[in-house]
Amino acid sequence: MISTIILIAIVVGAGWYLWRRRGYRHTQAASPSPQGVAPETLALEAFAHGNTCLAEGRFEEAITAFHRARELDPKRPHVADRLAEVERRQQAAIRPPAGA
Repeated sequence: MISTIILIAIVVGAGWYLWRRRGYRHTQAASPSPQGVAPETLALEAFAHGNTCLAEGRFEEAITAFHRARELDPKRPHVADRLAEVERRQQAAIRPPAGA
């Protein structure tokens, strides 16, 4: 009887220990960057910042933000579209109006 209780205690203790170790490993693997922010999230923030700068006419800052977004998440095709849009707006701002 006592040996059964000891065996159960050992099994429960080993199970608890393994369960805690497994949870610790998953917690460590879940943080993709040192700051704990996923690169996709940082890319989205950079993309949004680039859009804001583009709307305000700050073309160089928009280009920098869009390049940062592309570095962080290179699989997003819309970043290249926005870089092309910056180029178009930059050229339109440089050219004088057609009727002038």
